[in-house]
Amino acid sequence: MYLKRVEIVGFRGINQLVLDIDPNQMMLTGENTWGKSSLLGALSLLSPEQLDYPFTARDFYQPTPDQPAPAEQALPSQRATLSFTFAEKQSGQWQSPIYQLFEPVAEVAEEGLKQLTYQILATRTSANDIVMAYHFLDRQGQVMATDAQLAERRQYLVRLSPVMRLKNPLQHEMKGVSPEILSDHYLELLSHQLKAAQTSLSGDDVFKGLQVARALMSYYLVDSHQRDKLKRQAPLGYQPSLTDWNVLDRFNHALDGLEDEYTRLSLLAVFTGLLCSEEGQAWSAAAMPILLLEEPESQLHPIILSVAMHLLGHLPVQKIITTNSSDTLALAELMQIYRLKRYPDYIEAKHVNEKSLGHSDVRRIKFHILYRRSAALFARTWLLVEGETEVWILRELAEQAGYYLNSEGVQIIEFAQCGLKPLIKYAQQMGIHWHVLTDGDQAGKKYADTVRSLCPQERQLDDYLTVLPAKDMENFMFRHGFSHIYKMMACGTTAHIDMPISRIIQKAIHKSSKPDLAVAICDDARARGLQAIPNLFKQMFARIVKSS
Repeated sequence: MYLKRVEIVGFRGINQLVLDIDPNQMMLTGENTWGKSSLLGALSLLSPEQLDYPFTARDFYQPTPDQPAPAEQALPSQRATLSFTFAEKQSGQWQSPIYQLFEPVAEVAEEGLKQLTYQILATRTSANDIVMAYHFLDRQGQVMATDAQLAERRQYLVRLSPVMRLKNPLQHEMKGVSPEILSDHYLELLSHQLKAAQTSLSGDDVFKGLQVARALMSYYLVDSHQRDKLKRQAPLGYQPSLTDWNVLDRFNHALDGLEDEYTRLSLLAVFTGLLCSEEGQAWSAAAMPILLLEEPESQLHPIILSVAMHLLGHLPVQKIITTNSSDTLALAELMQIYRLKRYPDYIEAKHVNEKSLGHSDVRRIKFHILYRRSAALFARTWLLVEGETEVWILRELAEQAGYYLNSEGVQIIEFAQCGLKPLIKYAQQMGIHWHVLTDGDQAGKKYADTVRSLCPQERQLDDYLTVLPAKDMENFMFRHGFSHIYKMMACGTTAHIDMPISRIIQKAIHKSSKPDLAVAICDDARARGLQAIPNLFKQMFARIVKSS
């Protein structure tokens, strides 16, 4: 089974959040105080060691200074509810004896698969006492009848789907973790499977690869407090070298060719021994952990990070990863990226629906955004422009006008190579505001029509579109105070030149380059001051920053 949905009300930094969980892997981004840590804190309550976690006053929602609570909720919440819905992956899965204990609390969902919902309810009384309650809910969200086996079902649920938080900087005390010696059985099994696939890995390479994986999992992906304790309890005896990481990378690529579930389950069995083994903790033989990984880039070099994410991708378990790194995002699939966005009274998880973009559009966005400029996924607003000239000029002129686009969360992105419509659709689904600057030529008019067809009806068109009153950026800048730059670049003089404007611009580009012209324009604007910046741009910058 897998964790299908999480619903949170009134817990820590989350007033309200409903999140559908990806069955395989999801990467969560979001600005500070937008709920990432609170979400992981809620999910951590599904770990066996936090089964009976005692809530404190700090676990109830209180609005952050920059996000005041709605008027009707002037005081902190008096109740916190966390609901976790688990479902079978394919029809009939829960007919297995290992799920028999859930039969009385499982129901058939709309898609025909069985599911159950487990709820944790904390209530703070007027005497400031905190009362805890645990339930299983029906499909209507109502508490099921009194359950004599409630405690047993709760314990069994977290044994079957234990949450493992690989890096937990808030955890100051840690139970003794004793990674087991790698099982000879599973080492031999993996070695045999890899040899059968005619890979170049020897048995020694398999063993070495798993040794490095152990170092990765039990040393590099934990915070400094846990790392020091692990070094005392189970010293690694060595630090992986570049050669070792290369072996693990080859190990990963060998696993790429083994798509059968049996191999992946064998690999999981090894890591269950490495990660899940705690003194006095009994784990179900059928356990399928849910891995929570916080900001792996904070502990790993980008090269090692790539190897680590590749390795985690082979584990047939759910993985929920939070990140503030564009390097980490670039290692994910487009559909796996979720963006938390805070509104005054709730948090929403934005992501792209598989059916909303065509295969060609997905490929273009992956190349243009995810691979080339993944930092744009952290932006609040995209300023979409036709070419690189606009990027060079607008960023500099915005700063001269007092608008620091990076700190305002604005990214300038040229759209000509990717296409305008896919970028707008993607931005809208991810909750990123967008604004388009187009030329005044025929192509620009078509782009403007696209904007008109896609911008929200309730918003003003000016919030989404600026059209240059010229056929392109060069002609616009020539006609709005920068003709002397083009004349000097073209003919070495600022005096009158007896030739069409378009010819002067072409000569200037030919004798220098578009980047050189952009730099010259920005230098000239800086020397002349704010009055040199065209009003059209200053108005556009103001609208964009206001909407961010």
